[in-house]
Amino acid sequence: MRKNAFSVSKPEDQGVKSDAIKSAISQIREANKLDLHSFLMLRNGSFIWEEYFRENEADRLHVLFSVTKSFMSTAIGMAQEQGLLTLDDTIMSFFPEYKDVINSANDKDVTLRHLLMMGSGYKNDELNMQMEYDSVKAGLSQPIIHEPGTVFDYYTLGSHLLSAAFNKVYPEGMHKYLRKYLFTPMGFGESNWNVDFMNITLGGYGLYLTAYDMARFGQLYLQKGVWEGLQLVPESYVCDATSKQICNKLPQIVEDGKDSEPERPDWSAGYGYQFWQNSFGGFRADGMMGQFIIVLPEPDSVIVMTSNLDEMHVVMKVIKDNLLPHIS
Repeated sequence: MRKNAFSVSKPEDQGVKSDAIKSAISQIREANKLDLHSFLMLRNGSFIWEEYFRENEADRLHVLFSVTKSFMSTAIGMAQEQGLLTLDDTIMSFFPEYKDVINSANDKDVTLRHLLMMGSGYKNDELNMQMEYDSVKAGLSQPIIHEPGTVFDYYTLGSHLLSAAFNKVYPEGMHKYLRKYLFTPMGFGESNWNVDFMNITLGGYGLYLTAYDMARFGQLYLQKGVWEGLQLVPESYVCDATSKQICNKLPQIVEDGKDSEPERPDWSAGYGYQFWQNSFGGFRADGMMGQFIIVLPEPDSVIVMTSNLDEMHVVMKVIKDNLLPHIS
């Protein structure tokens, strides 16, 4: 049985129209063949909506895909506060055993900070490298094709390099670390987190949580790392991680007078330390197939969704155009 963390209010008591939430859910479901699994919303620290669309979904450990990255980032920030590492440590400093992979093509100082902001500069060949038995060595062997810290390139293997570095300073691994220092103090229920061939917690995906516990995490970040009076995550790290650290607006490609891809403003509004900036304010953790923890500091709201969506941009557009205008 879950440990409830929030009071429950009617949406109107917190300044939100119920019909607006219902309409937003309906639009998201209709645009995605009804494959929304959960929709949860907090306002002013109270639950105003909690709805599930599959049997036993409330208790289901749902795959988070790349929402995992934001939890990994959180562990890095907490470990820095504990003196286990710093963001300006180079990634190679954790792996002296791989010094033989250094050559003229990759002999640059890539730091944890560069990896967190998706600006490492490594050539992105992760689809091939993730199947390597030692994907860490494979990743470190890649040539550096951009000056570190200058060019955004969404690089999941880079997130895994961060977890592997963390494993060096906390050998029990990132999952056990967060269970001890974050999940248990916050009252999380069960969680699962996949590992690689070398038993290293996957840094870029592989975490499974309930939607309710995802909401706890969103509220923690809304509260700048404070939970029940305890500063679990350093406030300075929360602010840095959720602020724009690098431009992620890709060059526009025009073919036959038209954009080659539909406009996706919420994936080009800026990127922090494994958190996305929203085009309409606030920030989020998101994962493929429509896993979202959307944090909106100005209206003091958190929105969580789990799903199997094809059209993730529909979610962001509906929230911006059809839900936010009805929050007073």
